[in-house]
Order: sequence, then structure tokens, then C-alpha cells
Amino acid sequence: MKRSIISKYDQLKERLTGYVALLNYRYMNLCVKAEEAALLPVNIAIEGESKRIEDVCNIARKDDFSLMVFPKYEEDLMQIELGIKKSHPEFKQERQTMSIDMDDDQKMDVEYILLTMPEVDNNRYDVLNQTVDLLYNECKAEMEKAKKEAEGEIATLSVDEKKEDVDKLKEAVEKVDKTFTEKRDKVHEDKLKEIEEGHQRYLTNKTEKEQQQQEETDALGIDKAKSMKLKEE
Repeated sequence: MKRSIISKYDQLKERLTGYVALLNYRYMNLCVKAEEAALLPVNIAIEGESKRIEDVCNIARKDDFSLMVFPKYEEDLMQIELGIKKSHPEFKQERQTMSIDMDDDQKMDVEYILLTMPEVDNNRYDVLNQTVDLLYNECKAEMEKAKKEAEGEIATLSVDEKKEDVDKLKEAVEKVDKTFTEKRDKVHEDKLKEIEEGHQRYLTNKTEKEQQQQEETDALGIDKAKSMKLKEE
């Protein structure tokens, strides 16, 4: 079989790989849980020059819903905050201080930025689900287009090839398409699950806060009633 035909198959596989990877990357930037990769698009303006965030910061995950951003130079803190805010205005930013043990048994206080992911409240829940489905449908359409184009090009180039070789290549095309369709669908399902879990977490926290407020209100009412009774006595 001609090299040009095999090349069309390789190109299809490469395109499908890219579309699924791009979908996954876009989903990581629809932050529910903290993802270091979500900061990759961030550029920091330092002394008139645009720098990648990984060149001016060290990033660590504090927990599932927050990241710690440590500047390599403390004077860059404000510019780092501005750069992050430009790419991810939804992140809550707080400056905090961490005490670090030094080699000479001394401690040094290091200032860093704590980034907390926004809660998945009812409005954000709807927006996230709509955006996830929109990006999924775009990816699906691009993948279907790539497969159709590859099949057409392979058919044109395979006119003089043996039928059994052509059939094998067709099977290979179907197999690679099935593989990446399943990967795409799993990425989609996992993101929807993450959003649902984030929304349930928000609802649980909201209920707990409301119960606590009610308990405090009830306790205040009881104390007030007792105080009035004592005055009457």
C-alpha cells in the first residue's frame, strides 16, 4: 500500500488526538476543582515583558479546590495577581503567608497567593453544563469532519490497491475513530460528573449554613425570652 495512503491514516489519528486533547484542556479551564493546568494560559507582565506564569511562579495544589502560587520574586506579586485575574476573573484571590524552615534552623515568612475555585451555585451550574455541551458538540463535529475527509482521501488514493488491503485500512480507520470517540465521551462524562459533584457540594454547604444561622437565631430568641422573663420577675 502506498505511503501516501498510510499517511492519511496517521494524519487522521493525529487530528483526533488533538481534538480530544483540546476538549480536555478546555474543560480543565472550566474550573470546578483546582487544576494547575488552568493557569497555563496566564501571562504576567514583568518590566514591560510578557512572561509565562511558570517562569515567574511555583504552583502547588493545596487541596481539591485551591492552589498556592509562590512568586519567585516577591515584588512580582501584584503583576501575578493581575495576570491571573485577566485569565480567570472567577478565582478568589487572597494573599497569605507561609512559614518555611531554612537550613540554618531559622524560619522565613513567604507571601503567596491562595486561589480558591468558585462555588458551583445554581447560576454557574447552568452555565457550566451549557458550555460543556457546546464544547463537546464542537469537538464531535470536528472529529466527524476529519474522519469523513480522511475516508474520502483514502478512497481516492486507493483506487488501484488490493481490496483486502483497503478493507484492512478501513477497519483501522473505524477502530481509531471508535477509540477516540470513547475517549472524548469519557472526558465529557467525567466533566459533567465533576460539575454535578461541585453543585451538590454547594447545596450541602448552603443547607448547613442556613441550619447554623437558624440555630443561632433560635438561640438568640430563647436568650431574649429568658432575659425578658427575668425582667418581669
